[in-house]
Amino acid sequence: MKIIVITGASDGIGAEMARQLAQTHRAGVALVLAARNEAQLTQVAAQCAAHGAQTLVVKTDVSVESECRQLVAATLARFDRIDALINNAGMSAQALFEDVKAEDLAWYEQLMRINLWGSVWCTHAALPYLKQSRGSIVAVSSLAGLIGVPGRTAYSATKFAMTGFFEALRAELKATGVSVTTAYPGVVATQIRYRGFNAAGVAAGCQRPERRRCHER
Repeated sequence: MKIIVITGASDGIGAEMARQLAQTHRAGVALVLAARNEAQLTQVAAQCAAHGAQTLVVKTDVSVESECRQLVAATLARFDRIDALINNAGMSAQALFEDVKAEDLAWYEQLMRINLWGSVWCTHAALPYLKQSRGSIVAVSSLAGLIGVPGRTAYSATKFAMTGFFEALRAELKATGVSVTTAYPGVVATQIRYRGFNAAGVAAGCQRPERRRCHER
């Protein structure tokens, strides 16, 4: 049985990957589903279980290192191995750099914690066990990680950073049997843009003035 960890699995690309893996492998796969929205994770887990997959839901905020490491610990406690880690969790952003006020620049750092550091922390925690299984690491980047476009300075910076990190890691791990794959999706029909930061650090599709109220993935 393959043990596969998917971050950002509550909706969008992560949820669809989980469903397709469940349909393809059925009883031959166990899916560890991680995201901040536990209710949505539970719904995705039920859809996967209906196809015969084993599931484990772990509420995880990848911008917090300890939660990334707890995700790996919970996986090992339940299944005692990891065969694949799919670093899919991420947040979008759309804002011209000149429109971002100095007091709001902190969200650039937060975006980097989610998109880059979440992947780095999860990968670091899982790596010893992936080497044991000669497993796989997948990083879900973006076309914005290959070319920068107006309004995407922050988002492209995080995705370019992912590209550099995982390309270097692929070379480092070549002799260990661990594969590293970086995916570059284009435009996808998900809620990620709606929930991404605008210039003020508020979810772009959110009409509320309070920050962070609409940031759930």
